[in-house]
Amino acid sequence: MFGYKLNYARIKHLILKGVEVIATAAELNRGALKKATGALAAVDTAGGLFSWANPETGEILVEHVALKIGTKTTGACTADVGTTATSATTLSDNLIDGKDINAAAGTFTNLESAGTNGKAGQRLAAGKWVTGSVASGASAGIVGTYEIYYRVL
Repeated sequence: MFGYKLNYARIKHLILKGVEVIATAAELNRGALKKATGALAAVDTAGGLFSWANPETGEILVEHVALKIGTKTTGACTADVGTTATSATTLSDNLIDGKDINAAAGTFTNLESAGTNGKAGQRLAAGKWVTGSVASGASAGIVGTYEIYYRVL
């Protein structure tokens, strides 16, 4: 409203209607909707399109994932996106399952392109991953980004 931005990690005392509110940074952060983004890579291994680790100190709810494809692959290719506790190079399809990323450029999400195994949201522990992987074909020629919208639990 006035151009101020709160830095929750630095708040020591907050006064609300004359009463001091005491909370930790983690408590103030809980419920916050956050966004992570990055470039897609033309790598055909598990986690090769992208791999993102939960940076929070606790569990999150991945609510929305978008693949923003500016230039589609040059040949047949399907992609999977999902959460995994195994590693940054593990294929998972619990958010987007088998999306054809050669058919057309565009924005594809876990809400409209979930496929058979995709869900509207997934819980993810601290330090665990969301991976984007080639499920079939080859990702050569792809240009785009991913967006992950998540809520701190």
